[in-house]
Amino acid sequence: MSNLTKSIPADERKMLRKAFWRSFTLYAAVSPAKQGASGFCYSLMPFIDKFYKNDEEGKKAALTRSMSYFNTTITCSTFIMGLVASMEKKNSEQKDFDASSINAVKSSLMGPLAGIGDSIFWGVLRVIAAGIAVGLGASGNVLAPIVFLLLFNIPSILVKYYGTFLGYKLGSEYIQKVYASGLMN
Repeated sequence: MSNLTKSIPADERKMLRKAFWRSFTLYAAVSPAKQGASGFCYSLMPFIDKFYKNDEEGKKAALTRSMSYFNTTITCSTFIMGLVASMEKKNSEQKDFDASSINAVKSSLMGPLAGIGDSIFWGVLRVIAAGIAVGLGASGNVLAPIVFLLLFNIPSILVKYYGTFLGYKLGSEYIQKVYASGLMN
């Protein structure tokens, strides 16, 4: 277990793992108006259920926030999910938390992370993996498709997994610093 995951309490690590696994359904139900919002909401449900267990109005508001437009590269999506989850935790704990900042942060990260993720994973990694697999396939190696899938998916899944934890950890630390400095107000 890495230092990144060890620093998060065990029950929250479990929820982060659930969010990671649920993130594979991110774009299973896409609508033109919301894109991956339903998958985003489904991924965050373990957090919303726990943080707003005794607050029905807070839970409704969190579900509504989670169902707002969401579209970014799948590999980078879990970073935003982790960050939003940590902000939802702060919102459930602090009554003076600005809940509108949750969607503002989510929206402001979608574009830049989509640009980075698309460039790295779809523009570079996929092309390199395909080039290696085509070379193997041209020489008659029957494992070429498996090599392609491994070369592309292993780094993508690792970034997705650790991105969930990184977003959650950075989110809570960043929010504490912003509140301490008075910038959020």
